[in-house]
Amino acid sequence: MKNKKILIIISIVTIVLLALYFYLKNEKVYTLNKYSPEGKLLGTNEYVIRNGDTIFHGKFVSYNEKGIKISEGKFIDNEPNGNCFYYYDNGKLKSVFYRKNSEINLECTYYDQNGLKNKYIMCDSLGKTAFIIKFTNKVVKMYDGYSIWPIGQYKIENKKLREIKAGTLKIGDTIRYNYLVANIPYAKRTFKIETVGADNSKVKRIIKSKLPTEIIVEEVLTKKGFNRIQIVAQYQFEDKITPTLNKIVSFDVNVN
Repeated sequence: MKNKKILIIISIVTIVLLALYFYLKNEKVYTLNKYSPEGKLLGTNEYVIRNGDTIFHGKFVSYNEKGIKISEGKFIDNEPNGNCFYYYDNGKLKSVFYRKNSEINLECTYYDQNGLKNKYIMCDSLGKTAFIIKFTNKVVKMYDGYSIWPIGQYKIENKKLREIKAGTLKIGDTIRYNYLVANIPYAKRTFKIETVGADNSKVKRIIKSKLPTEIIVEEVLTKKGFNRIQIVAQYQFEDKITPTLNKIVSFDVNVN
């Protein structure tokens, strides 16, 4: 009887979630236009109506008084999200921000009036600068910070991420670890992930990418005892002047 009630509850929850999903998926999208006092179009925003409220959800475009596009991107649930493009008043590309929301940028690329990238910033999940590099005519002028930024290691248990505690890992367990890896302009990037001292050809390791800079790795542990897992990245700059940037970041786990 108890199991039957649980199944009924699960079924009801599933139906409600599916109904909500299809409702949101099929909601009507409207367009809001903004005009200057002189009647010139200054911007368009796509939006939806939810519970009587206007929610910006979809593409947005802004124009200056001359009718030149100065920004474009998209909103999700009233917040800018993903790549947003900003332009000089002459219409040339000025910057591209990968936005998490209105307050946090995850990656920023800046351009000069000639269309060349002159600054790149990789940010952490809170929008703080993790790595910055500047260019003049594609030549590196300075860089600072961490081109690789570790953001977590976990044990996957019953499809959930758990904190890795000492003495809890064993052969066959799956761990997940994440890095931010900078997309440095005007440089060829190569990287590899390896378990030091192990036969990495036999390691089951799945590597996925998440925009804009996150690398997600799931690895099945195959080596008993001390394991040092490291990511080795190299950036070879196109200017042929700046020395190659080599970076190694590692963490240790003990497998019973």
